[in-house]
Amino acid sequence: TSEMTKAQRHKAAVLACFFAFLILVFFILVGRALLDAMEISELSFRIAGGLVLFMYATSMIFSEPRTPQAIEVDSDKHVASMAVYPLAIPVIAGPGAILTVVILSDNNRHILSQQAVTIGVIAVLMLILMVLFWLGDYVIRVIGASGASLIRRIMGLILAALSVDIVLTALAKWLSLPPI
Repeated sequence: TSEMTKAQRHKAAVLACFFAFLILVFFILVGRALLDAMEISELSFRIAGGLVLFMYATSMIFSEPRTPQAIEVDSDKHVASMAVYPLAIPVIAGPGAILTVVILSDNNRHILSQQAVTIGVIAVLMLILMVLFWLGDYVIRVIGASGASLIRRIMGLILAALSVDIVLTALAKWLSLPPI
């Protein structure tokens, strides 16, 4: 979004959080039924989600930040397009978030009021995230490009560890091993 104006970045933040919210609510409501219809086990979904999350985490650790592209961002269509991909999917509503909401909202184990609480929490998180996106310019000014790069790499390492834990926990359950 570095090639966008401040107003366009704010609009992209609102749209990205809105679309991510819709995607996560969709998976809360029909995620388990979708997996069941496709005959995908929760363990398979956890392993696949963990592997995709690991690949994303390694890209955070090893890739260099992109430099602003020489693209004219003058259309609302382009801003909306960037808000959906890559911001809403996979940055906000990525495999880890989708996996989490499917597991947290299992229709067989959780009643509607519990799922409504989960949706409410996601709505609050999206509002907080939107504000953080809006404050991005100020944060970068304070911590600098090197600080942002360092934080991105540390968060990538934490995300990689989380993804490995997701995969190992699913494998241990599948192989009937003691919890990790």
